[in-house]
Amino acid sequence: MSSGNLPRTQHPELFRWSPALDPADYVQARYSVTSVHDGEATALGMAMEQSAGTVMIRGYVAPEQVERWTIRVLAIEAQAEPPASGLQPYQLATDVYAEQQQQAQTWSVTLAIPRVLVAGKAAQLFNVVVGELPRLGFLTRFRLEALALPEDFGPGPGFGVAGIRARLQRPQGPLLCRSMRPAVGLDADTMARLNRDVLEAGYHLVKDDELQVFADNHAFRQHVEAMVAARDQARATTGERKGYLANLICEADELAERWDIIKTLGVDGALVAPALQGFSTLSMLARERRMPLLAHNTFSDLLTRHPGWGIEHAVLCGLYQAFGADWIVTSGEYGATDGVGMEDAWPFGRPQRAMPILQGGKHPHGLPAYRAAIVSDDYMLIVASWVDGHADGLPAAARAFRTAIDAQLPA
Repeated sequence: MSSGNLPRTQHPELFRWSPALDPADYVQARYSVTSVHDGEATALGMAMEQSAGTVMIRGYVAPEQVERWTIRVLAIEAQAEPPASGLQPYQLATDVYAEQQQQAQTWSVTLAIPRVLVAGKAAQLFNVVVGELPRLGFLTRFRLEALALPEDFGPGPGFGVAGIRARLQRPQGPLLCRSMRPAVGLDADTMARLNRDVLEAGYHLVKDDELQVFADNHAFRQHVEAMVAARDQARATTGERKGYLANLICEADELAERWDIIKTLGVDGALVAPALQGFSTLSMLARERRMPLLAHNTFSDLLTRHPGWGIEHAVLCGLYQAFGADWIVTSGEYGATDGVGMEDAWPFGRPQRAMPILQGGKHPHGLPAYRAAIVSDDYMLIVASWVDGHADGLPAAARAFRTAIDAQLPA
């Protein structure tokens, strides 16, 4: 339909919920939108935009052909006016029928989306649940607030909390990880020494930084070989299982070979960036069940931080889990020692399937707050700055952090 206007339909019943429909055949999505049209017109327009907006063409299309494919409006509720900063609406100069515009109002709209329309596929899910809705000229704010996926939607984590713990032989307590800093400009030998020293001092695992860049797959292989060797040396020295996660954030034509490289070399896990590489990339790798996958947040915060436009962080985390993430990065303020984020519930219930990651300014004194935020010890801490700049040096700081973690474990 025209992105600026609302269409007229002679069969609005095809876009309204009916008791005759089976809820199990639908995925429910709830949106908070501000519109210059009334709630019903807005909701019907959204449903038509993302499904079979054309239901009748004489001699070609009949309503009964598309009725199982149409999105249905489940609920419409008026909401309090949001703060200022919405976009300006627009209307295109076309012959498409348009409702009379009114003063913008905010609505909670719940849509029932046919499962056949999303086909259980990651890219198609985003194509339908969000798609071109933010382009609609009559919407001045748009936020996907909830998405209720069936339990069997997507492959889910291949390993999750239990599998990660089994692979690292760490049955309890938070996992301590250092991201490789500086991400650029450092030779492989020095990076390998950093990894070895921090692992031997007590860290459970290390990970490539998302910003590390490799000229080609040969350079990537050389890097991974050096990091795996450092991990193995730390294992031999400490007698503990240590882990290394490799960076798979790369171009599409590089991915298959890099995936083969890290499988061959025995890497313990991999970073992917669903917001850059696509959720279907995460899903594709997860279905192999070869190693735990970390869904990195690079680029995705652009989708979640603005209160008027985007996707709720909890919804995005749920999608990461559904499509195969074993580790998921929590929002930036999560677990902050000043209490910011303490009221937010980790969105997977108890016990968690995927393992949450806390990062950014974390230190040993914050451990009680981090545990309170997650409501368990099933999380990973990524800590670099605290040990890198410690007055006693990196190895001593790493030992101190590990000691603090072990001290809080049950006897």
